[in-house]
Amino acid sequence: MLMAFGQFVFETDTLSFTELQRQRSWNHASNPVAQGRAKRQYIGVGDETVSLSGLIYEAQGFGKRQSVDDLAMMAVRGTAYTLVDGSGYLYGVYIIEGLDDSRSILLFNGVPRKIDFAIKLTRVDDDRVQQPERPAT
Repeated sequence: MLMAFGQFVFETDTLSFTELQRQRSWNHASNPVAQGRAKRQYIGVGDETVSLSGLIYEAQGFGKRQSVDDLAMMAVRGTAYTLVDGSGYLYGVYIIEGLDDSRSILLFNGVPRKIDFAIKLTRVDDDRVQQPERPAT
């Protein structure tokens, strides 16, 4: 298992991604100061997104076209799901913000041999998942 998003499991035979990008931000308020740089005050955690991208080659046993539709149905529900990687690392609770796919190398009946996909997940939890505290050094 590469990763689990709720009950959806990313694996070679369902949907495997080749790249994971994680963006995190923190918010700071800016207060202008006469004849100096603005002072900044930390006001909290900002957005956190995870982007997954990869390829499906169903004829060669890498992924299934149906998996993209399964994720689209999860997005339509608007439900948030827990994101955990194969080592047990808990990323948090996310919603699906976007799902792109591009189908190419079409057969005579329109079935694609190659599908590129990209999924954008946005973290929505604050209190449902407790991240372990780092020990003081």
